[in-house]
Amino acid sequence: MRRIFSVLIIFLLLTVSLIAKGPSGKLVVYSPSGPEIIEPLYKLFHEKYPDIQITFVYGKTPELFARLRAEKDKPVADVMFGGAPIIYERESDLFEPYVHPEKENFIISDPNNIWQPFSIFVQPLMYNTNLVKEEEMVDTIIKLVANGEKWQKMGGIAIADPSKSSTGWTIISGIASAYSWNFVRELLKYATVTPGSDAMFNAIKDGEVPVGWVNEDLGIKWELAGLPVKIVYPKDVCTVQIDAYGLVKGAPHPELAKIFINFLGSKEAHEILSKVIKRRSVRKDVPPPGELPPLGNLRLYTQSESREIVVSKFNKILEELGK
Repeated sequence: MRRIFSVLIIFLLLTVSLIAKGPSGKLVVYSPSGPEIIEPLYKLFHEKYPDIQITFVYGKTPELFARLRAEKDKPVADVMFGGAPIIYERESDLFEPYVHPEKENFIISDPNNIWQPFSIFVQPLMYNTNLVKEEEMVDTIIKLVANGEKWQKMGGIAIADPSKSSTGWTIISGIASAYSWNFVRELLKYATVTPGSDAMFNAIKDGEVPVGWVNEDLGIKWELAGLPVKIVYPKDVCTVQIDAYGLVKGAPHPELAKIFINFLGSKEAHEILSKVIKRRSVRKDVPPPGELPPLGNLRLYTQSESREIVVSKFNKILEELGK
């Protein structure tokens, strides 16, 4: 009898253990976001779902979408995390519509449920304070270009190649919308074109150039950390981006992918987004980081033309300038 009782106890313990065990498996996520975005979020996700292993595949946004296109008939990725909503809409056949359970809490959403909104972030100017004194820092894009010769002698105005950077695409397209492509041509006379966003940010931080643009979340963290940078929000033109994420059509692990997608829209994740990552949340119930100015105080512009059109015009101007 005692032996039977012991066997029953072991059986019950095993049963409880199996019932209590959470979801498990492997997941592949493609993302253009850097470790400053991914790591705090993944830490929280791993605490909640320790048995789900995520492999992050990093790359530039155009390259990752091209990879999704090439893998369409046999997808490798489960989730695409990052990139502008306009890209998801153009590449909608690569994604499975999904109604996010937190959709009602988002300030913006996709009526077709192809993409889910994640964060809002502005691109202010960032100066290297070892190269530029505070009294020399201008607060409009008009003045920035008017002082172009001075910046050029110090290394130029850093701008990310829009063919390799969604941030570069947003900045160039936004400035062209605010002023004109002729104005962009004047800007590019004094520009140092970098092969991506990170290269643009780092060129300013490291003193290779005196000024350029930065995503505000990274800029404010560097400034608060005491690095030799200062961000300035131009009074005439501030470009802004929304980044998104989506469920890959034919994802190898769709149920695990939905768990991760649900997590990315959760209030817990967005509190990390605001408090740690220093980005503005798309959730109605998560306030923006206190260090950032209200969006209503800024003159905001975003992409007004497709990446292909912007890249074509951008490259033509560079060719004409002999750059």
